[in-house]
Amino acid sequence: MSCLTDTVMERKITVLDSGVFPILKVENFLTETEYTDIKNEVRTIACMQGKDMEHHATFGRDYRRVYLDPLFGANRAKSKILAHISKNLFENKMLEVYDSIKETAFKLLHSTTNHETQLTFYHNNCEYNWHNDNDQMRLVNFVFMVDMGMKFEGGHTLISNSKWEEKNFLAGVDIPVALDIEPKGNQLIIMPCWVTHSVTKTKMKTKDILDGRITVNGHIGFRDFKNGSR
Repeated sequence: MSCLTDTVMERKITVLDSGVFPILKVENFLTETEYTDIKNEVRTIACMQGKDMEHHATFGRDYRRVYLDPLFGANRAKSKILAHISKNLFENKMLEVYDSIKETAFKLLHSTTNHETQLTFYHNNCEYNWHNDNDQMRLVNFVFMVDMGMKFEGGHTLISNSKWEEKNFLAGVDIPVALDIEPKGNQLIIMPCWVTHSVTKTKMKTKDILDGRITVNGHIGFRDFKNGSR
């Protein structure tokens, strides 16, 4: 494990080594003002969307999600979440970090052309079982934790070196854990899209959705002109 501290941005940048591939963890990713902006927008979206949030509840996955790109249209500047996350993900200092990591997916981030961003709420007993987000147009996944109260237990991001296969997922095959990342506000995790990962079950102490596990998460890659993605 190597650790670099950015004193100017007050960031703690850590490259976690699973033993097979690197995972990037950045604490204090946003400035205090940017982080406040994002929390205010999360609160607004939660109130506006309410029960209209898309609810994913199938075997091994349970969460509510708002797709931010169609919500705000082509102009990402309309959203503090989209604007702040994008600006910081692709600022020069972060690009230098990506280039220093010995993994092609990170080194290609500077040339990406497509970003998919969602706001995800995990309420009581929610989880996301083992999976990957592999797609020919995607390079990496990112998960940014938002602390609106965090009155819950669990909700850890687990990383495995095992190759994910649907037949094993459906059969409930036990998958070994290589990394266990505890949820923390203003923390960013970036991993190659083919990495097998999961979210452990959340146990909430209140019924307020804003007290649960909240993430701004998505995929970074390239435009699929055939299917018309942005």
